[in-house]
Amino acid sequence: MNPLQKILRLHWLCFITMLGMCVAGYYFIKSATHLSDMPDLMNAARQQLTWLCIGSGVFLVLALTDYKWILRLAPLIYAGMIFILLTVLLFGTEVNGAKSWIRFAGINIQPAEFSKIAFIIGLAWFLQQLQSQIKRFWVILVIPLTMLVPMALILRQPDLGSAAVFMPITFVMMFVAGVRKRYLAIPVLGALAGIWFAFYVVHQAQWNGTFQDFPRSVKEGLALSLPGSHSTPIPEETPTPDALESSPLNKPQPKLQAALSLQKVEENQTVILKLYQLNRIRTFFNPDLDPLGAGWTIRQSLIAVGSGGFKGKGYLKGDQNVYGFLPKNIAYNDFIFSVIAEEWGFVGGSLLILAHGLLILCMISIASRAKEIGGSLLAAGLIGMFFAHFFVNIGMTIKVVPITGIPLPLTSYGGSFLVACLAGLGILQSIWIHKRDYQSRTTYQR
Repeated sequence: MNPLQKILRLHWLCFITMLGMCVAGYYFIKSATHLSDMPDLMNAARQQLTWLCIGSGVFLVLALTDYKWILRLAPLIYAGMIFILLTVLLFGTEVNGAKSWIRFAGINIQPAEFSKIAFIIGLAWFLQQLQSQIKRFWVILVIPLTMLVPMALILRQPDLGSAAVFMPITFVMMFVAGVRKRYLAIPVLGALAGIWFAFYVVHQAQWNGTFQDFPRSVKEGLALSLPGSHSTPIPEETPTPDALESSPLNKPQPKLQAALSLQKVEENQTVILKLYQLNRIRTFFNPDLDPLGAGWTIRQSLIAVGSGGFKGKGYLKGDQNVYGFLPKNIAYNDFIFSVIAEEWGFVGGSLLILAHGLLILCMISIASRAKEIGGSLLAAGLIGMFFAHFFVNIGMTIKVVPITGIPLPLTSYGGSFLVACLAGLGILQSIWIHKRDYQSRTTYQR
């Protein structure tokens, strides 16, 4: 096929849904930043449009390229990803306390977002090579090793949200690859153990995030989780009226700060999770623990979503956003759904969720029509990535999951993530364009 013939074979429903979400995202970002006096926020919508043009070019190139060529380069792509993540740790630019960026040609690029696509390509190739052994138990032990390397490098930045996305990607790809379901129960049990750890060890036993305090907090967490046990009440302080009327950027009250960090961190202790990450988990279970500090954002997000009602307050008329109760430095990226729900209400929020659902259904359709297992695995990894971002981002704005700081696909502000999403959708279109007819594929397999 020539390029024009390939373009005519696009999965048009997927393409139109993608385009509509990108355009809507531009206007949502504009709404979230239109009254800001900060230069970075004032130009956010215009910069997103620039990234959209760059991402569209990447999308078109990958859509017209046979994905089999991409799979052949998978080992080099995976190795390049590891090299770049190491480079970020050594020479990266620190923004908001995280060394997650590389400055190139005057712009900041976040390699962790592109590493998700590179990881999907590398793992798809690896699972394709393991097809003859995929039912064996040792596979469930080897595959996570390919995930742990980039995860560890991203956690060192630190970027907990981006690192966590690798886990659902790996799980979905192992499921599609044909790993035995009883073996897949192992990571499911691991996820349940993580929930137990977050509630009993971090929240109840007040782990301070260090390696040295880990045994003590786990022991107390186990004791607290036994039937009939009772946790020690965490000291709280009721904010005064003057404190409630103060700026949302005020620091937590002293007693509240102590409640969020009962155990002190010594200089010689090895930090695994930082204090702000622990506090996000604690305030997820109890936002009232620190209403003016760590719990402020989730409280204001819930107010924004709830106050939107059925039809919303109208475009550019969201009080939580306009008056800065929902912090402006996160309203246009991680908490864009709160802005949408307040301005467009239940109707707008539901339409956005339906659009994401339709996009994921299109991706599932493409995965099922791939001409061989490599294409199905690529599509499965992208499904895992998009669904994880969609579920966690919207979930954290309505207190379903803890705040982890990951953007909403095609909608939140973020140049690197937008280009990565469009690159992934370009690979999906390549799988669709280069598929065989389903009847021919069925006949061939028989």
